[in-house]
Amino acid sequence: MCGIAGFWSAHANPRELRRSVEQMLARQIHRGPDYGALWSAARNDLVLGHRRLAIIDLSPSGNQPMVSADGSLVVVFNGEIYNFRGLRRLLEEQGRVFASQSDTEILIQGYAQWGEAVLDRMVGMFAFAIWDAEREQLFLARDRLGEKPLYYAANGRGFAFASEVRCLASLGCFDTAIDQQALALYLAYQYVPSPHTIYRGLSKLPPAHAMRVKGGKLTLWRYWDPTRYALAPRLNLPEPVLQDQLEELLRQAVREQMIADVPLGAFLSGGIDSSMVVSLMAELSTQRVRTFTIGFELARYNEADHAEAVAQYLHTEHTTEYLTEADTLKLVTELPSMYGEPFADPSALPTHLVSRVARKQVTVSLSGDGGDEAFGGYPRYRNFEFFYPLAAVNAPLRGLVSPMLALLPGKFYRTASMIGESPQRMYQMVVGNFIAADVFDLLHDFPRFFQFEEIWQRLSSLPLRRRLMLADLVSYLPEGVLTKVDRAAMACSLETRAPILDHRVMEFALRLPLYCVRDKHLLKRVLFQRLPKKLLDRPKQGFGVPVAEWFRTKLRDALLDVVTARQMQALGIANFKPIERLLRDHLRGARDHSLELWSLFVLALWYDYNKS
Repeated sequence: MCGIAGFWSAHANPRELRRSVEQMLARQIHRGPDYGALWSAARNDLVLGHRRLAIIDLSPSGNQPMVSADGSLVVVFNGEIYNFRGLRRLLEEQGRVFASQSDTEILIQGYAQWGEAVLDRMVGMFAFAIWDAEREQLFLARDRLGEKPLYYAANGRGFAFASEVRCLASLGCFDTAIDQQALALYLAYQYVPSPHTIYRGLSKLPPAHAMRVKGGKLTLWRYWDPTRYALAPRLNLPEPVLQDQLEELLRQAVREQMIADVPLGAFLSGGIDSSMVVSLMAELSTQRVRTFTIGFELARYNEADHAEAVAQYLHTEHTTEYLTEADTLKLVTELPSMYGEPFADPSALPTHLVSRVARKQVTVSLSGDGGDEAFGGYPRYRNFEFFYPLAAVNAPLRGLVSPMLALLPGKFYRTASMIGESPQRMYQMVVGNFIAADVFDLLHDFPRFFQFEEIWQRLSSLPLRRRLMLADLVSYLPEGVLTKVDRAAMACSLETRAPILDHRVMEFALRLPLYCVRDKHLLKRVLFQRLPKKLLDRPKQGFGVPVAEWFRTKLRDALLDVVTARQMQALGIANFKPIERLLRDHLRGARDHSLELWSLFVLALWYDYNKS
């Protein structure tokens, strides 16, 4: 895992161009502390840069930017190609000669052999740019599920890209005014979804998309679409057959993701997903697997005992590090620099802390991310299936209920607000921090979130649960979960890998009968053949922190210092009255508005950090 950057401009001074890319690399040295270098085109109008975290082929032959033998292709690559050995054999059969053992060279040789169709053959997580001198074009792409980030900007000055948004924001030649539509989406969903960024002139390349830059023109397209598999015929096979197929797909994914020339381990919470991954690692490894957990003082946030029980059963070399509330609170002010734009998932704090613990011993850590979206693990799916029909039937009551909504306690207020809404709008209320009406009160705007909306429009024939899961797969998973993990882990130079996100596993899961993805039914059947059910069969526990209590105690002064009318007005939120009400009701304990206030708190911290 690495950091990449590049700038293509016919108008910039060559020295300034190199300095701009050097500056972008310096801002992401944590993504690649092992090596850094630049490459300049002969005409001095293009500079590519790379920071390396060496994982496979630690020798200098794996360094980047990597140039093809004939000099016509140059690549900067962030991520891993897990099937690189199989692709290498195919390419060698075609007469391709390799100069390294790295997976990066697979990309450059694969592009030379298959062109842009190399994407269809790659299994992995990645964001890359290839300069094709013969075609005078840049080819950029991002992995199917969105594990690796890729930001870009284009205007009359040129085209630039980087692994982190703050690299582009620092250049000074692109519009960095706050995008009010992006701000509204952030308040609604707790993240800024692609293609938006918080900055008006900067964009994210969406997951499963590629881009061609040629002659000043940008062409984007989607090269992989999960809806294709969701709409395909169901895998109507006997359950034991489906279990065997799923287990073999997961085994293949874990086997490929355990390839590394550096120490490797896994996060272990003791839940279904991470336990599944670790059990396969223990089966495939010739050594004891290293596993990592953090424990908390507060029992309701502490999974350490569960993780230790699974680790003991699987005979892993387990590390549990107990953290105090003070350890977690110290991290709060680091969030703006870690994420580069507002990001309001409080579990970013423990995610970074467990990454720090793992990084003391390993450079790569596998995780169970993706299990909930692939196999229907979130309790909200079950709750929504139950509640939506009731809300729809009682739609005529909305006119009677609406005047009383403001009198209801927090959770009941949100629930009652859903009566009579479409399933799409209702689910936004479930997954978001602010509901649409509240965002409109603050900003007088509520823009569309196209990836989220598309699922409801294109897949109306699918069962409700499938639409909920797919909505998360294209929105919450890449923009929330994977953004959180990438930034939190890379801040301490740790590469994370998620075997369940292997697209072959996902394509299989998308075609399963509905009963198989109710509360991870099929995944649990596979796991309970490997571990005792009593170790794992318990209610799902989130990876959280006590934000509601903090805002009434240890973070109260900090909250009131930054969430002010002046600060909000500077961000474009002119109507402070709803925020005053949130603060008043929460601080006196009348309601729990911790999620909404955390969004505003993180936003204000980000704004202060960028001002300074």
